[in-house]
Amino acid sequence: GAPAERPARSARRAGGRPGGPRAWSLAAARVREKPAKPRQTSRMFKKTFVVQAQNLLSKKDLRSLKTQLGEQLPGLEEDQLDKLLPDGQVKVLKLDNRCLLYASGDNPPCFFDVEGRGELYPCLTTLWQHPYLMQELTIHPPVSKFMLNGADLMLPGVIVPANGVSGLGSVSKGQKRCIKIEGNPYPIAVGKVVVNQTQFEKLVGRGLEVLHVYSDTLWAHAGKIVPNAGFSEKDDEICPCKDQSYSPGAP
Repeated sequence: GAPAERPARSARRAGGRPGGPRAWSLAAARVREKPAKPRQTSRMFKKTFVVQAQNLLSKKDLRSLKTQLGEQLPGLEEDQLDKLLPDGQVKVLKLDNRCLLYASGDNPPCFFDVEGRGELYPCLTTLWQHPYLMQELTIHPPVSKFMLNGADLMLPGVIVPANGVSGLGSVSKGQKRCIKIEGNPYPIAVGKVVVNQTQFEKLVGRGLEVLHVYSDTLWAHAGKIVPNAGFSEKDDEICPCKDQSYSPGAP
């Protein structure tokens, strides 16, 4: 009896663990098949990016882009869109972080596409031309320093209107919003809501994933534009300033 048992023990040692090599290779395959953890898109413009290619959009692609923008940003008027993206002048820039930028001629980019999947957002320079293009969330000025340091928006930092949370409008997960500070008309960041209405109303935890913020590398790529004095008064936060005279190309 004893000699017959030795090969079995030897086989177990060869296989490493019960089940043998084949079972382990199947288990490894199952592990490999698990979906990859989604990339944290809020880090897109925290690091320097490289423009890998740029091409002029065809008329067909430009029409498609404008249709998508009209659907995703209903506050954008058709004539505004035509001025931002004039026929025959719009190019797409492909970045090494998978993002796409859309620009007219040599002007700063107007819109960006998160990871090139059709999820479109306005750049800050576009929002400064049209500051009421998107629904907004307003924060206390000192909270802006966390945004500038790369943090997402935590809901306790949101200013609730006099009529309560309902005054912030209907909220849904994935909704596009911009962030402003109290006392300054120009947005400081843009991103998407990461909670539903019920969670949002509790005003606890993370509320908005910031995709593009003042002082990030997309802002630098666009020429480090400062829309008013509130953006340059302090190094580490945005300050109140009523000036609304920003116009593209102004010093």
